[in-house]
Amino acid sequence: MKPFVPVYRGKPWVSGVSVPHLYIRPDAAVDTDLFALIAACRPVLGEYPIWCPSDDLVHITVEMNAAASSEEITDAQRSALIAELAARFADFSPFTVLCGSPLANRTGAILDTYPDHHLTAVRNLCRAALWTVHDTPAIAHGGGRGHMALGYAHRAADSDPLQSALRTITPSHATLKVSRLYVLDVRWTAHSTPDGDSRWEMSWEEVAVIPLGGKTST
Repeated sequence: MKPFVPVYRGKPWVSGVSVPHLYIRPDAAVDTDLFALIAACRPVLGEYPIWCPSDDLVHITVEMNAAASSEEITDAQRSALIAELAARFADFSPFTVLCGSPLANRTGAILDTYPDHHLTAVRNLCRAALWTVHDTPAIAHGGGRGHMALGYAHRAADSDPLQSALRTITPSHATLKVSRLYVLDVRWTAHSTPDGDSRWEMSWEEVAVIPLGGKTST
């Protein structure tokens, strides 16, 4: 396991910069089993140099809007993207994703997600909306399988014993009911640790909520 460094447009993130993102977020009132699984993982992760986001920061990344930073995006572009997303998801039914098992990966730990087809469809619709709104390239990567981040490493460590410890957690799976898409301005900030590491922590500001098959709120 190596230290996590966020990337923007193929380069290391500049600390403090905010970039628009499209996220799926769990609902604490609905996804109680999922939050229980996440809570069960945190004592294990606490034995390692890993920063764990709080419950209100738990998410699945659908897509980054790489057209420009949040400060450079115009109000007209924001409004156009929200309208485009609302139109594309107006007839998209809510769905359920299975999260788990918890896995150690190369920069921390995640919950795997399954099945793939709903999340892939959401990402494809988001990409189509971004391509429609922006003249400049808005997609900066090829994409990968969906996952939910449990924690981000800020120092190199042996991930083998971490994976072994995560495998002892039961139940190892929980459902996530997906009924909304969140448009957020996401900021990564580097913090120095007593050990001299650089620990990256995220925060965000909500821009809009796009219900699946419903009315948009801003």
